[in-house]
Amino acid sequence: MARSFIAELLISHPDLPLAPTIRAVPSVTIEVEAQPLTATTDEDRPTIFFTLMDAAERCDRDFESALSRDRTVDDWTVVLELADCRTYKIRLGQNAKVTSPKITGLGVRILSIRNAADDWRLRLQAPDKESLGAYWRYCRDEDIQFTLEKLYSSRAQARPAEDRRIEARLTDRQREVARTATRMGYYESDGASAKAVATELDISRSTLSTHLRRIAAKLFRETFGE
Repeated sequence: MARSFIAELLISHPDLPLAPTIRAVPSVTIEVEAQPLTATTDEDRPTIFFTLMDAAERCDRDFESALSRDRTVDDWTVVLELADCRTYKIRLGQNAKVTSPKITGLGVRILSIRNAADDWRLRLQAPDKESLGAYWRYCRDEDIQFTLEKLYSSRAQARPAEDRRIEARLTDRQREVARTATRMGYYESDGASAKAVATELDISRSTLSTHLRRIAAKLFRETFGE
Protein backbone atom coordinates (compact mmCIF):
# COMPACT_ATOMS: atom_id res chain seq x y z
CA MET A 1 0.00 0.00 0.00
CA ALA A 2 1.36 3.41 -0.95
CA ARG A 3 2.16 5.60 1.98
CA SER A 4 0.06 8.70 2.55
CA PHE A 5 -0.49 11.14 5.39
CA ILE A 6 -3.66 12.11 7.21
CA ALA A 7 -3.84 15.58 8.75
CA GLU A 8 -6.55 16.90 11.02
CA LEU A 9 -6.33 20.67 11.40
CA LEU A 10 -8.18 23.85 12.20
CA ILE A 11 -8.21 26.92 9.97
CA SER A 12 -9.56 30.32 10.89
CA HIS A 13 -9.94 33.65 9.10
CA PRO A 14 -12.74 36.27 9.18
CA ASP A 15 -13.37 35.83 5.44
CA LEU A 16 -13.51 32.04 5.20
CA PRO A 17 -16.93 30.87 3.92
CA LEU A 18 -19.61 31.20 6.63
CA ALA A 19 -17.05 32.43 9.18
CA PRO A 20 -19.29 35.33 10.34
CA THR A 21 -22.23 32.93 10.73
CA ILE A 22 -20.45 30.29 12.80
CA ARG A 23 -18.97 33.03 14.98
CA ALA A 24 -22.45 34.44 15.57
CA VAL A 25 -23.97 31.01 16.29
CA PRO A 26 -21.06 28.85 17.56
CA SER A 27 -23.38 26.18 19.00
CA VAL A 28 -24.36 24.85 15.56
CA THR A 29 -22.79 21.83 13.88
CA ILE A 30 -22.19 22.20 10.14
CA GLU A 31 -20.88 19.54 7.76
CA VAL A 32 -19.80 20.65 4.30
CA GLU A 33 -21.17 18.29 1.65
CA ALA A 34 -19.60 19.84 -1.46
CA GLN A 35 -17.32 22.78 -2.14
CA PRO A 36 -15.57 24.31 -5.17
CA LEU A 37 -12.48 22.32 -6.18
CA THR A 38 -11.31 24.63 -8.98
CA ALA A 39 -10.67 28.36 -9.11
CA THR A 40 -13.56 30.59 -10.16
CA THR A 41 -13.88 34.11 -11.54
CA ASP A 42 -15.66 37.01 -9.86
CA GLU A 43 -18.51 36.58 -12.35
CA ASP A 44 -18.83 32.86 -11.59
CA ARG A 45 -18.98 32.75 -7.80
CA PRO A 46 -18.51 29.30 -6.20
CA THR A 47 -21.37 27.33 -4.65
CA ILE A 48 -21.22 25.29 -1.46
CA PHE A 49 -23.62 22.70 -0.07
CA PHE A 50 -23.64 22.07 3.67
CA THR A 51 -25.85 20.38 6.26
CA LEU A 52 -26.92 21.91 9.55
CA MET A 53 -27.05 19.00 12.01
CA ASP A 54 -29.36 18.49 15.01
CA ALA A 55 -30.83 21.95 14.76
CA ALA A 56 -33.75 23.00 16.94
CA GLU A 57 -36.29 25.50 15.61
CA ARG A 58 -34.81 28.43 17.55
CA CYS A 59 -31.30 27.48 16.43
CA ASP A 60 -32.54 27.42 12.82
CA ARG A 61 -33.92 30.94 13.16
CA ASP A 62 -30.73 32.29 14.73
CA PHE A 63 -28.60 30.53 12.13
CA GLU A 64 -30.59 31.78 9.15
CA SER A 65 -30.67 35.29 10.55
CA ALA A 66 -26.88 35.24 10.82
CA LEU A 67 -26.61 33.66 7.37
CA SER A 68 -28.61 36.51 5.85
CA ARG A 69 -26.13 39.02 7.33
CA ASP A 70 -23.02 37.01 6.38
CA ARG A 71 -20.72 39.10 4.17
CA THR A 72 -19.21 35.94 2.62
CA VAL A 73 -22.61 34.83 1.27
CA ASP A 74 -24.42 36.28 -1.77
CA ASP A 75 -27.57 34.19 -1.41
CA TRP A 76 -28.76 30.90 0.09
CA THR A 77 -31.60 28.43 -0.11
CA VAL A 78 -32.74 25.28 1.70
CA VAL A 79 -32.59 22.28 -0.65
CA LEU A 80 -33.47 19.46 1.79
CA GLU A 81 -35.21 19.44 5.15
CA LEU A 82 -35.47 16.40 7.44
CA ALA A 83 -36.52 15.98 11.05
CA ASP A 84 -33.05 16.46 12.51
CA CYS A 85 -31.07 18.27 9.82
CA ARG A 86 -31.32 20.77 7.00
CA THR A 87 -29.19 21.05 3.85
CA TYR A 88 -28.40 24.45 2.35
CA LYS A 89 -27.01 25.66 -0.94
CA ILE A 90 -25.12 28.94 -0.76
CA ARG A 91 -23.54 31.12 -3.40
CA LEU A 92 -20.42 32.74 -2.03
CA GLY A 93 -19.75 36.43 -2.25
CA GLN A 94 -16.63 38.20 -3.49
CA ASN A 95 -15.36 38.59 0.07
CA ALA A 96 -15.20 34.83 0.68
CA LYS A 97 -11.71 33.33 0.95
CA VAL A 98 -11.92 29.78 -0.46
CA THR A 99 -8.97 27.40 0.06
CA SER A 100 -10.35 24.13 -1.36
CA PRO A 101 -9.04 24.78 -4.92
CA LYS A 102 -5.53 25.25 -3.46
CA ILE A 103 -5.86 22.00 -1.49
CA THR A 104 -6.88 19.90 -4.49
CA GLY A 105 -4.31 21.67 -6.69
CA LEU A 106 -1.61 20.31 -4.37
CA GLY A 107 -2.89 16.76 -4.88
CA VAL A 108 -4.44 16.64 -1.41
CA ARG A 109 -7.81 14.96 -0.90
CA ILE A 110 -10.44 16.56 1.33
CA LEU A 111 -11.95 13.85 3.53
CA SER A 112 -14.23 16.06 5.61
CA ILE A 113 -14.94 19.66 6.60
CA ARG A 114 -17.01 20.68 9.61
CA ASN A 115 -17.05 23.60 11.98
CA ALA A 116 -15.42 23.48 15.40
CA ALA A 117 -17.10 26.31 17.30
CA ASP A 118 -15.95 29.36 15.29
CA ASP A 119 -13.23 27.60 13.27
CA TRP A 120 -13.27 25.06 10.43
CA ARG A 121 -11.88 21.57 11.09
CA LEU A 122 -10.44 19.85 7.99
CA ARG A 123 -9.42 16.22 7.62
CA LEU A 124 -7.05 15.85 4.67
CA GLN A 125 -5.24 12.98 2.97
CA ALA A 126 -1.96 13.88 1.27
CA PRO A 127 0.42 11.77 -0.83
CA ASP A 128 3.46 13.25 0.95
CA LYS A 129 4.48 15.68 3.67
CA GLU A 130 5.62 18.29 1.15
CA SER A 131 2.08 18.89 -0.12
CA LEU A 132 0.82 19.42 3.43
CA GLY A 133 3.73 21.77 4.04
CA ALA A 134 2.81 23.72 0.91
CA TYR A 135 -0.76 24.16 2.18
CA TRP A 136 0.55 25.32 5.56
CA ARG A 137 2.76 27.94 3.84
CA TYR A 138 -0.17 29.02 1.67
CA CYS A 139 -2.32 29.59 4.78
CA ARG A 140 0.53 31.51 6.43
CA ASP A 141 0.91 33.76 3.37
CA GLU A 142 -2.87 34.35 3.27
CA ASP A 143 -2.94 35.19 7.00
CA ILE A 144 -5.14 32.16 7.70
CA GLN A 145 -4.62 30.76 11.19
CA PHE A 146 -3.56 27.11 10.86
CA THR A 147 -3.55 24.78 13.89
CA LEU A 148 -2.46 21.19 13.43
CA GLU A 149 -4.40 18.75 15.61
CA LYS A 150 -3.18 15.38 14.35
CA LEU A 151 -0.75 14.14 11.72
CA TYR A 152 -0.14 10.47 11.06
CA SER A 153 1.00 8.14 8.32
CA SER A 154 -1.30 5.54 6.79
CA ARG A 155 1.53 3.02 6.98
CA ALA A 156 3.76 3.87 9.94
CA GLN A 157 3.56 5.64 13.27
CA ALA A 158 5.88 8.49 14.20
CA ARG A 159 9.01 7.34 16.01
CA PRO A 160 9.29 8.26 19.71
CA ALA A 161 12.73 9.77 19.08
CA GLU A 162 11.16 12.26 16.65
CA ASP A 163 8.54 13.24 19.24
CA ARG A 164 11.25 13.86 21.85
CA ARG A 165 13.26 15.98 19.42
CA ILE A 166 10.25 18.16 18.63
CA GLU A 167 9.41 18.52 22.32
CA ALA A 168 12.98 19.52 23.07
CA ARG A 169 12.58 22.52 20.76
CA LEU A 170 9.62 23.84 22.79
CA THR A 171 10.07 26.22 25.69
CA ASP A 172 9.02 25.11 29.17
CA ARG A 173 5.86 27.22 28.90
CA GLN A 174 5.02 25.81 25.46
CA ARG A 175 5.43 22.26 26.80
CA GLU A 176 3.09 23.13 29.68
CA VAL A 177 0.51 24.55 27.26
CA ALA A 178 0.76 21.57 24.90
CA ARG A 179 0.48 19.03 27.73
CA THR A 180 -2.45 20.84 29.35
CA ALA A 181 -4.34 21.14 26.07
CA THR A 182 -3.75 17.43 25.36
CA ARG A 183 -4.70 16.33 28.90
CA MET A 184 -7.96 18.31 28.74
CA GLY A 185 -8.86 16.87 25.34
CA TYR A 186 -8.65 20.18 23.47
CA TYR A 187 -7.59 18.34 20.31
CA GLU A 188 -10.59 15.99 20.49
CA SER A 189 -13.93 16.90 18.96
CA ASP A 190 -15.73 16.47 22.31
CA GLY A 191 -12.92 17.73 24.55
CA ALA A 192 -12.33 20.98 26.40
CA SER A 193 -12.88 24.32 24.70
CA ALA A 194 -10.19 26.93 24.18
CA LYS A 195 -11.84 28.99 26.92
CA ALA A 196 -11.57 26.09 29.40
CA VAL A 197 -7.91 25.45 28.56
CA ALA A 198 -7.09 29.15 28.86
CA THR A 199 -8.83 29.28 32.25
CA GLU A 200 -6.86 26.24 33.44
CA LEU A 201 -3.61 27.94 32.40
CA ASP A 202 -4.75 31.32 33.79
CA ILE A 203 -4.20 33.07 30.45
CA SER A 204 -6.47 34.74 27.90
CA ARG A 205 -7.81 32.94 24.83
CA SER A 206 -5.69 35.17 22.60
CA THR A 207 -2.54 34.23 24.54
CA LEU A 208 -3.47 30.54 24.29
CA SER A 209 -3.99 30.95 20.56
CA THR A 210 -0.54 32.55 20.23
CA HIS A 211 1.08 29.67 22.13
CA LEU A 212 -0.70 27.05 20.00
CA ARG A 213 0.30 28.78 16.75
CA ARG A 214 3.95 28.88 17.80
CA ILE A 215 3.86 25.24 18.92
CA ALA A 216 2.33 24.24 15.58
CA ALA A 217 4.93 26.29 13.68
CA LYS A 218 7.78 24.48 15.45
CA LEU A 219 6.13 21.13 14.72
CA PHE A 220 5.80 22.00 11.05
CA ARG A 221 9.35 23.26 10.72
CA GLU A 222 10.61 20.02 12.25
CA THR A 223 8.31 17.87 10.10
CA PHE A 224 8.42 19.69 6.77
CA GLY A 225 11.63 21.69 6.95
CA GLU A 226 12.11 25.45 6.85
